[in-house]
Amino acid sequence: MLKRVLLPALFAASAQGAWAEEVSEDLFLAELPTVLTASRIGQATLFAPAPVTVIDRETIRASGFTEIHDLFRLVPGFLVADWPEGSPVVVNHGLGDAHSRRMQVLVDGRSVYDAYWGGVDWQDLPLRVEDIERIEVVRGPNQATYGANAFQGVINIITREPAEDYGLGVVVSRGRRGMTDNYARFGRSQESLDWRVSLSKREMSGFEDRGYEPAYWGEDVERRVVNARVAYRPDTRQEWMLQVGLSRGEDWAGKSVEANKYPFHTRGADSNFVQLAWRNSYAAGSEVSVQYYHFDRSEREAYLKSNDPISPTEWLAVDYGLDMRRDDLEFQQIHSFSTSLQAVWGLGLRRDAAKSEHYLYGLGTVDGNQWQLFGNVDWQATPDWLFHVGGMVERHYLTDTLFSPRIAANYVLAPNHALRISMGKGYRAPTLFEGKTHEVDRYPDGSPADIGYWAVQPLDPEEVAFRDVGYVGRYPRLGLDVDARLFSERYGKFIDSQSCRLEGATKSPCTFSAPVSYTRPSWFGNSKLFYFYNSGDLHVYGGDLTLDWRHPVLGRFLYSVAYTRIDADGLADQDAELSAPIHTSSLLWSKTFPHGWTVSAGRYHVGFMKWPNDGDLQPQYDRIDVKIAKSLGRPDSGDEIALTLQNVNTRHTEFDDYLVERQAFVTLRLNW
Repeated sequence: MLKRVLLPALFAASAQGAWAEEVSEDLFLAELPTVLTASRIGQATLFAPAPVTVIDRETIRASGFTEIHDLFRLVPGFLVADWPEGSPVVVNHGLGDAHSRRMQVLVDGRSVYDAYWGGVDWQDLPLRVEDIERIEVVRGPNQATYGANAFQGVINIITREPAEDYGLGVVVSRGRRGMTDNYARFGRSQESLDWRVSLSKREMSGFEDRGYEPAYWGEDVERRVVNARVAYRPDTRQEWMLQVGLSRGEDWAGKSVEANKYPFHTRGADSNFVQLAWRNSYAAGSEVSVQYYHFDRSEREAYLKSNDPISPTEWLAVDYGLDMRRDDLEFQQIHSFSTSLQAVWGLGLRRDAAKSEHYLYGLGTVDGNQWQLFGNVDWQATPDWLFHVGGMVERHYLTDTLFSPRIAANYVLAPNHALRISMGKGYRAPTLFEGKTHEVDRYPDGSPADIGYWAVQPLDPEEVAFRDVGYVGRYPRLGLDVDARLFSERYGKFIDSQSCRLEGATKSPCTFSAPVSYTRPSWFGNSKLFYFYNSGDLHVYGGDLTLDWRHPVLGRFLYSVAYTRIDADGLADQDAELSAPIHTSSLLWSKTFPHGWTVSAGRYHVGFMKWPNDGDLQPQYDRIDVKIAKSLGRPDSGDEIALTLQNVNTRHTEFDDYLVERQAFVTLRLNW
């Protein structure tokens, strides 16, 4: 199947030269996207040392998505799932669970990788879809550029420049199940100073509790977000940039079945960040930059629970409160030695800290420092060959010193057509959750009642050795862009979780005694403790293909497909083999009609899979979304009224037995 899908795209490149002279000049004027995330050096996707998907603003608008995590349904190989017990999940090629700890996520170059859990709470990011200019997604390991947490890829969300949003803009949406979304932004552009502020508030019912499986969980979400960006240019070479973001959120979550165990309760989270950056372009293709950012997040969730639904005699005081913060300072220099040689290097210092009476029982504040030193060289050896050599040396607070190298080469087959070969090695450092957690449930008086996850042994960092062969091409005469690749990723020392039973159990007994003295409720049975360990090796391999076809009559077709296989012979838990479906695909069609009408439709297919740990089996499903929009006023004003229908074909389950509901809403967009 891979050969039938991918090899024709590679073979077709050889035909480019035969008809290139017949192509009209205007079709060549549209350039391939320039990306920063693959190597920190701006370059066309044709010459990037890693596979990169760009989700531009046009695609974002056509998709109809209002939540950031949904946008990654458009990226080949990526899996997206929502669930009412936590944040939505985004992973690449499987191996993910509720916290998705194996992918680096950046916003304008700053990491929002959670200091404790290691993942990203997508609903609490202090920005909205309307604030985004584009998203660059590296679809494979990229530790040589962004360090040990870029294990399976990098997502870089790039927000809009203040000068791009001059004046006032308002977006208002109303939909089913109490969905309300209000957004406003205001900006000004002057000779040396640009600024932009956006505010939003949204409410929605993500899951509806109907009292029967698989609809016995309910979740109502409310978020308030402020995002501000200021750019100051004292002269033609320098720029200062300040960004500030705040998110305030509350959920109402629980279920009617087993209401004593999972009662409806309030769950809150506050997220804040500040980023200050300076950049000096001292020569053509050369610049120096320094940035500092601070990110903090506070989670609040407390209630009483019991496992006995009839006559509870003992209660546990659940308090999942968690405070975490990150401070990061980074220096970077890009220098162009000649037209054929360019390099980037830099260093970073970071401090993480977390505090929780539940997750870090008896430890107080847990913190740590890490440093990074990185470099990358691009050498245009001949007109047809571009070579990349790069690496990252870093010391994490839970690891020894790590070195992650990468080498890559791009060969130009013809104008607008290139092959890419890359290989490298990298690591993933354990998170505080994996390496330091002391999880204890308590009685209302504060005394220990039960143990959950506990860090019982030191962990080695995960390892990955990867190879990638790709093709990027543009066929102007056809209006077609192609991105195809084959990949192989071998993982070692994979970190997984396992349980054992304390108190003299005969089945799966722990090899160690209870780490803390406690009196367990009688209705719990034998005490079960969870811990992380380095479980073994596995192999992830496959291929993906993206076709972006723009036809003057039929419209735009954006199609992606991915095939993924996982061999986990070295793991005790074979569920990893099912953590990625063999086949996923997406198709987004959009077309502009006369009189200002635009129609788009998306189909998203996910094959059978199993989400590890907190998740479960997920049957195959197909999701269909439709958006119908009518422009108002001038065609270039951006004003419109739109009807969006999501998941219109059928309800389906994601992540576990949680029924994803249909949604319909109307959006009014106005600009002054």
